[in-house]
Amino acid sequence: MGSARSITIAAGQIPARPMNQADLTLASLDSAIEEAHRHKVDLLVLPECAYPAYLLGSIESYRAGRHMAGESFVRWLAGRAAHYRMHIVSGFVDDSGNKLYNAAVLLDDDGREIGRAHKTFLWDLEHDWYAAGEQVRALDTRLGRIGMIICAETRAPEILATLAADGAELLAMPTCWVNSSRQAGEFRNPQVEFLIEARAREFALPIVCADKSGVERDGFGYVGKSRIVQADGSLVVEAAPTGEAVICAQITPARSHWQADQRQHVARLLSHAPPIRPRACDLSPIRVAAIPAGILPEMLDADGPLLCHLREHKPRLLVALAANADDAPRLRQRAANLAIDLLLAPRASKVLDLAGGHAACLVDSAARSFVTPRRMVLDGATMLVFWEEPSDLSVLRTRALENRVFVIAANSSFAAIIGPDGAILSCASAESRTPATAVIALGEAADKSIAPQTDLLVERRPATYRF
Repeated sequence: MGSARSITIAAGQIPARPMNQADLTLASLDSAIEEAHRHKVDLLVLPECAYPAYLLGSIESYRAGRHMAGESFVRWLAGRAAHYRMHIVSGFVDDSGNKLYNAAVLLDDDGREIGRAHKTFLWDLEHDWYAAGEQVRALDTRLGRIGMIICAETRAPEILATLAADGAELLAMPTCWVNSSRQAGEFRNPQVEFLIEARAREFALPIVCADKSGVERDGFGYVGKSRIVQADGSLVVEAAPTGEAVICAQITPARSHWQADQRQHVARLLSHAPPIRPRACDLSPIRVAAIPAGILPEMLDADGPLLCHLREHKPRLLVALAANADDAPRLRQRAANLAIDLLLAPRASKVLDLAGGHAACLVDSAARSFVTPRRMVLDGATMLVFWEEPSDLSVLRTRALENRVFVIAANSSFAAIIGPDGAILSCASAESRTPATAVIALGEAADKSIAPQTDLLVERRPATYRF
């Protein structure tokens, strides 16, 4: 059901509390709903496991807890949606009787349940009490077609691609972004730092993210920073890392134009065939350098600072973007004189054996979406190398994070080397006189664990993908 009109959407951020304080949590949710009503909100999104808590301990402890059951909470929420005449998306615990699911429910402004989503990409302790979901779909509402995505699911691009292909015009995201920093007063999570921005931009969908803040128990806490992001990836509004908040913005839902251009690679992503996993013991650390086209003339100068830098640091692999065809032979000669393996942009995307690892070289349309890089990683690539596209650092960091591989990029404005966790190891601008240089431990790319009990390839659910 398409929508061309602007709507007011909100994210309700609440404090994290343990399950035995569910009554206080319910009061916070009620306050957020009332605050959203004062702002005349059309759609309010509440956090993941908004009630009773994120950390359940076990199936038994959840069922023995002194709190409302999941269905009772949904009825309570439906009453609020109808009373305040607003659509609500909220995380909750869905108990089927046989299994628990980390779920989200979508209610319309009559209090009618439109549908539910069960989280398919489980994170760490969730495996101890939740079963994985078995369906990904968007849902029609009077506000437009809404896709629900729960926290770690944003790490799987196939889920967003499925929602985009299913006609989603807006993504509602209940989340509990775990704070990875151990420094007091510091709040870190890759979704906040770059992933949400990149996802919105790649799939051309606005995203509203509702998080919790504070510590739930035993030092396990969240980053807050609930946010609303436009379809171009721009941040409209963000909550503070601490405290309660209801943040609002005007958004116009619009159908995504994302398409899987590389159709020949899609079948691999939808296949149940196991991924090829390189062995860490077969991969050695190497020093890599990358230079943007803007400083290539420096390399052609035998006495220039760039060549002096390369002589001193002796990288094993150099990734470069030749400004024109005439530069390529001279670059190869310079690299050969320094005993450096030179990698220039190939005519077509391919996988090469380089420096002890499989390097996926991506150009043209293959570099513009996650599809071909993902296929190459499923087939054993440990490095993704990009030229010219994408020229967006948030997207490049996302390619590294979603696959747990190293990313090397060289374009006309910058060069970058990015680690499997999305961290920028080195970056050089076209105005610099030195390349981006880093030692990359390729063995790290063989380990696809992103949290305890959480292997990003194991968490893929090809049966739920449709694009």
